[in-house]
Amino acid sequence: MKAIELAANARTAKKRNQVRALRHTGSLPAVIYGSGNGAEQLELDKKTFQRMMASTSATAVLVDLNLDGNSRLALIQEVQHHPLSRQPLHVDFREVRKDQQVHVTVPVVPVGEAVGVKVSGGNLEHVMRQVHVSGTPDALPEMIEVDITELDIGHTLHISDIEKPEGVEFLENAGNPVFSVSRPRVEVEVTPEEGEGEEGAEGEEGEAAEGEAKPEEGGGDKK
Repeated sequence: MKAIELAANARTAKKRNQVRALRHTGSLPAVIYGSGNGAEQLELDKKTFQRMMASTSATAVLVDLNLDGNSRLALIQEVQHHPLSRQPLHVDFREVRKDQQVHVTVPVVPVGEAVGVKVSGGNLEHVMRQVHVSGTPDALPEMIEVDITELDIGHTLHISDIEKPEGVEFLENAGNPVFSVSRPRVEVEVTPEEGEGEEGAEGEEGEAAEGEAKPEEGGGDKK
């Protein structure tokens, strides 16, 4: 995974009203963990951060923080957003070493069109959209691409069927399904058989006729 360069500065504003004022200047408060010195308070340029996030589709983002002239490799741990405007409010970074094994979640992306869909009209089911992986920052992929062209109806691709990028380990159960192709749904239209309605009508008339005859017979007995 390629690290994206991002400038950051040490932050002195820590109180709530100071942080709020900082946001009004176009800065974004942040914090970085994992250095062994506790949490360090940072500030970023908000617009630069938003452009960086818009330029990547990765769920795990590796950044090369230029912090007051020093390079710090870090993963974005969490971004807090405003509940209505969805503007970023705060960023958490986790510092990592180049040789450190880290655990992240990456998306699984299908490549090609499954033969069971293209030829037989089946339905592709994307069962697992993200997978947990482990690897060094350089080895981590932005996504896992899976060739599904040979997937036919009734067939399933599992974690064990996916080729792992070099230096990466899957942290999922090998038997977990990722993609499958199911049979197309066929709607069967049920139509009434010929004459069925007429027979039903005759039966109802017959029952009514028999019901009408009973009072007459009863009247004859009373006489």
